[in-house]
Amino acid sequence: MDALNLMLGFEDYVFVMDSSGKVVMSSPKAWGLLKGKQNIRDVIPAGYWARLRTLMGSPKGPYPPMDIPLISGPVEIPTEGLLGRTSDGGRDLFVLTCRDISRVRAAEETLEKSEERYHTIFDHSPLGIVHINHDGIITDMNEHFLQIMGTTRERLIGLNVIDHMQDPWMKKAIMQALSGTTGTYEGRYTPFSGNRTCWIKAQFRPMTSRKGTFLGVVGVVEDISERREAEEQIRFLNMHDPLTGLLNRRCFDEELKRLDTPEHLPLCLIMGDVNGLKLANDAFGHPEGDLLLNTIAKILRESGRPGDLIFRWGGDEFILLLPRTGVERAVDRVNRIHHMCQSWKGQGLVRPSISLGFGVKEHPDEDWRDAMLKTAEDQMYKMKMREGRRARLRILAHLEDRLHRAFGGDMGRHVDRLLKLCPLVEEALCLGEEDRKNLKLLCSYHDIGIISSKELMDMPSPMDHDAIALDQDHPITGYRIAKSIPELLPAADLILAHHERWDGTGYPQHLKGTDIPLVVRAFQLLDRFEGLTGDPSCPLDTVEALSMLSMEAGREYDPNLVKALKEHLLKLDQERLQV
Repeated sequence: MDALNLMLGFEDYVFVMDSSGKVVMSSPKAWGLLKGKQNIRDVIPAGYWARLRTLMGSPKGPYPPMDIPLISGPVEIPTEGLLGRTSDGGRDLFVLTCRDISRVRAAEETLEKSEERYHTIFDHSPLGIVHINHDGIITDMNEHFLQIMGTTRERLIGLNVIDHMQDPWMKKAIMQALSGTTGTYEGRYTPFSGNRTCWIKAQFRPMTSRKGTFLGVVGVVEDISERREAEEQIRFLNMHDPLTGLLNRRCFDEELKRLDTPEHLPLCLIMGDVNGLKLANDAFGHPEGDLLLNTIAKILRESGRPGDLIFRWGGDEFILLLPRTGVERAVDRVNRIHHMCQSWKGQGLVRPSISLGFGVKEHPDEDWRDAMLKTAEDQMYKMKMREGRRARLRILAHLEDRLHRAFGGDMGRHVDRLLKLCPLVEEALCLGEEDRKNLKLLCSYHDIGIISSKELMDMPSPMDHDAIALDQDHPITGYRIAKSIPELLPAADLILAHHERWDGTGYPQHLKGTDIPLVVRAFQLLDRFEGLTGDPSCPLDTVEALSMLSMEAGREYDPNLVKALKEHLLKLDQERLQV
């Protein structure tokens, strides 16, 4: 749940701030109090800021609640503040939740003034109020108290709370008040109705007359379930990765300490590094990268058993902690994860793939860092080095397969014909060895960027080639894909430029003339020649195709290359005729 959306429902003053007191987020009520100010110190007295700074400097919570007055113009609003710790993007933040206790204070003061005013507040207070006499007998309560307790007035009047109170801690708080000191209680409570459990906060204070005679106890009870649920949700966000819902790195040490005991040995740690995340993010955008991470998280969850702990360790790294798991079972788990990745049939342009390594701690005296973490990390990186190219090629093959299926097989046949015709163009244009390799790469992957276009990929197969020509973004996407895969890197700039035209009217960079790379100009001739001679509906012969190229030379194609290709092909035809 987004923390901001969570706070929008708060009725409290909620400030999210850094250690200097700078407020980075606030609830609507707190925002109204700040009135454009940006630091918590602008709305609390200096002495209270010093106390908050002391709490912030302590290692960790939970922090005790404290009374904090909030400054609202000439008025100070008494509140009870609760400080919590969270983080965002690696920086520590603090959440100060201040509940307005003005009404509680007003109720307490009014009770001392007059019986008439006491009953007015008593009956209409938004808090539950109960009166207990010096013998521990309930003598009165307001309607809100009955709602919290889930019972009727008839059931409570005359009840001895000392004899009938089941909760020992609430009983202790009441006994304190009966002894003359204030008692407090905060915890889960099951009302008499028994159909729910709520969180309540109660304060029991001794009441005395003006002459000092002990009159009994007044209890003020508040249902704080909503606040506690909000705190639990904030705590959940603090301990979990917001994208995948897995445990985050912050709670790894705590869980490791819990599991690093003899009864959980052998303890296995599996570390994984996602393959293809940079490709997904750079080529298709971060939503595709997020989908890949969520897919890996789902596979890791479904590959295991209850009791296994899965952490998102970093950007593309995950860790599994597996109690009572030896080497043999660890190998089985790693193999199962790989199999699930390879057989994955879900969404996503990039097939899930992850490099894994594991370490096992078998003896209590072993250091987990050496036995598990270092061993797993070393294995993982060795696998990444050994399998990295293979994993990239599998991802590339998956992208090609999706593209070819979208064309109904036409793309594969088109690429095959281009590769067969490559030697003719290479010889005609006297291309060097490196240019020949890059020409073949360009023939194979020039339209790879089309797979990022949902509109094109959702078209009925085979894909409409005219529609492809209208999608002027696919060279840019193809360029990003090639930049993310080392095996395609030499062709990245060529893929970007393969829809440029000799006269400068192409896209996406509007290159003109010899600014267009030579290999691209050669490919354009080859692609057009293949289209003219390989069209199954109306193929042209070599002479007719060259005539068409000549007419388009100077506009779409390099006229010098057209001339060279024409001379070479006609020469070959003459040689065949002479034979």
